Amino acid sequence: MKLLTMLAVEGKMMLWSLKRYMFNTVAMVAVMFLIFMGMFWGIKTIGGSGVTGESLDSMLVGYILWVSAMLALGNTGTEILSESQRGTLEQLYLSPLGAHKIFFFRALVNIVFNFIIITIMLYLSMAATGRWMNVNLLYLYLMVLISTLSLVGVSFMMGGLGLIHKKISSVNGILSFGLIGLMLLPTYPLTPYAFLPFIAGAAAVRNSIVLGTSFPIWWYLFITANSLFYMIIGLIIFKKMEAKAKRLNKMNQY
Repeated sequence: MKLLTMLAVEGKMMLWSLKRYMFNTVAMVAVMFLIFMGMFWGIKTIGGSGVTGESLDSMLVGYILWVSAMLALGNTGTEILSESQRGTLEQLYLSPLGAHKIFFFRALVNIVFNFIIITIMLYLSMAATGRWMNVNLLYLYLMVLISTLSLVGVSFMMGGLGLIHKKISSVNGILSFGLIGLMLLPTYPLTPYAFLPFIAGAAAVRNSIVLGTSFPIWWYLFITANSLFYMIIGLIIFKKMEAKAKRLNKMNQY
């Protein structure tokens, strides 16, 4: 019951933040949309007739997946730094449920919020480019949820580093843009790249939507196990970094 209450509170906090900082949310979507349109028309102009509709569709879906990955990857690390700047980090550690549970449920709420962002981005992009695709939104949401859990684990690792080193924005930036190249790597059937976080799930979504590819159950079980592995490892590392930060008396510093 306490965990459900925490989830509800985090959801209300997210809705309040959206209402309070609506301009920032709208501006973020607008900027990401303009960046995509610049990429789309740039590739279409430079490539000319050599650029196929399939490759443009793949780029569109890939960009949407990258946006969801970027939002998930910077989640916990950014939240910890924000709490430190506001001077409210120590208050979270007064919770009997533990700060890591608060950050985890906050990450889940943010993933649901990301569904709204990527849906708006998807249909805006399809309308602007004229590249309409038959997208199963339930499948998209489920796969994004499962796949980005691995990035939440990585974000917890970054958050643990943030407790000690405070400034980690450069690392988050490198990881976010590094995902662009990693998402192009082949993962099926079970290449070494498939063991990286998020990559296998992103490839499954892209191939399913663009090419209509179907995958066996074991592949989805592998993606789920991969995400849970990184999620658990991320939490373990976060707890170790948290203990070190307390030992070094860095919790109340910024």
